Amino acid sequence: MISGPGQLSVNEVGTKTIATTTLLDARTVMAFASSINEDNTAYFDDTRPDGLNVHPAIAFSLQWKSRFKPDITVNERALPFGVHAYTDLKLFQPFRQGQAITTQGQLIGRRKMAPGVYNIDRYTMTDSSGNVIAQLDYNGITRGATLDAEDYLIADEDHPPIRESSSLTELWRKQIDIPLCAAQQYTECASIYNPIHTEKSVALAAGLPDIILHGSATKAIALTEIINQCFDGDSTRIKRLCGQLRAMVFMNTQIVVLCRSIIDEGNLRTVFYEVINQDNDLAIAKGVVVGDLS
Repeated sequence: MISGPGQLSVNEVGTKTIATTTLLDARTVMAFASSINEDNTAYFDDTRPDGLNVHPAIAFSLQWKSRFKPDITVNERALPFGVHAYTDLKLFQPFRQGQAITTQGQLIGRRKMAPGVYNIDRYTMTDSSGNVIAQLDYNGITRGATLDAEDYLIADEDHPPIRESSSLTELWRKQIDIPLCAAQQYTECASIYNPIHTEKSVALAAGLPDIILHGSATKAIALTEIINQCFDGDSTRIKRLCGQLRAMVFMNTQIVVLCRSIIDEGNLRTVFYEVINQDNDLAIAKGVVVGDLS
């Protein structure tokens, strides 16, 4: 019986995942858009002069395919205590149909925190010419773990813009249905498989009350609504997507995407948002989307 995650080592900081290359062909682009029930024809009409738009959250699919470290022994004891806590996606250029994107991750830091150990994984996504298209910090907490040394980082964390805590404004809200098949649909179309999202028996064995929607799916759905409401439906304008993952989202429920404030400065627009789940709890907190004004 697993009693706890034990001790994690700072010696693993700096290790890299195996690099994988994914061709963003029409099938892949359309499949990801379908995974979150997109209805914007820019993701589906491949007769458009500039080709299909690619949903920025496809970065989550690229990350998932590139997460393995086959030459490093997996800490099986710690696995059940891992929680996906935060993502920060930066887009230096929009993803484009036809690109071959190579993705590789690196553990860039570990630090102590009250619930356990915070792990910072950074995934870099480049095209076939070596241009960096996107960078995704995909961070998690190993609950109850200890660290064998002081906090250790080999690269800086970039902190997102912060909304004034006193601001409780609500500019708009959108209620979105999460159907019974949402997790299976996202799993297969986005190629992100973890059975706690699709098989109730596995979810129950993991201590969950039912299957839950992927945190990345919740974030992608929220991003879609923000693109439509604040960026004229043009996903190529998006530069950054951040947010903390909190409460669970279940099937056959509804979520609410809540826009708290919008700040236009220079050529950029910053949107602060939250996502509320079926229990009126925060599913995504401290959400930020940054994009071009036009």
